[in-house]
Amino acid sequence: MIEGKKVLAVIPARGGSKRVPLKNITLYKGKALIQWAMEHASASQYIDKWVVSTEDEAIALHAIMHLLPRPKFLATDRASSESVLVHALYSMLPESYDFAVLLQPTSPERLPEDIDRCIEIAVKLDGNSNLHGCVSYNEYGKRNGAVYVVNVKHFLSTLSLDATHHYMMPQSRSLDIDYLWDFK
Repeated sequence: MIEGKKVLAVIPARGGSKRVPLKNITLYKGKALIQWAMEHASASQYIDKWVVSTEDEAIALHAIMHLLPRPKFLATDRASSESVLVHALYSMLPESYDFAVLLQPTSPERLPEDIDRCIEIAVKLDGNSNLHGCVSYNEYGKRNGAVYVVNVKHFLSTLSLDATHHYMMPQSRSLDIDYLWDFK
């Protein structure tokens, strides 16, 4: 919790990666990608609850205490991060959250401090600007996929992860694993 605001983190981890089969449970520096994301969520000082959204049995075994079963139709190449986040938010009812954090497993170099800084920025901006969250970017001004923080009410009214503050992360922490060679 931060300034009386509740924060939910969602780790989207589907099992059907075509470029890297079993990507989310593939080892990176000795740990499965999903393990890195779960440890980052656990280490955040502001996240009240976190869940792993998956349809995959092997991934589910890693996240047993924090599992949010995902319907198969949200586990395709065409399913958006936004639709997975909506599913998670509505699945958490009757609990309600003020902010939602999306943590992709493919960003193992992200730090809990990056997550917390994005949450702090989003809370500070809340109601004081046209920006309704915070998204991490690399040094070259491109989204790096590491951290997305949104105001839940605004997100559910727009279904968009846009209109957010840009949080710059160093290139050394901006790894976004999409291909087998990214694991090296």
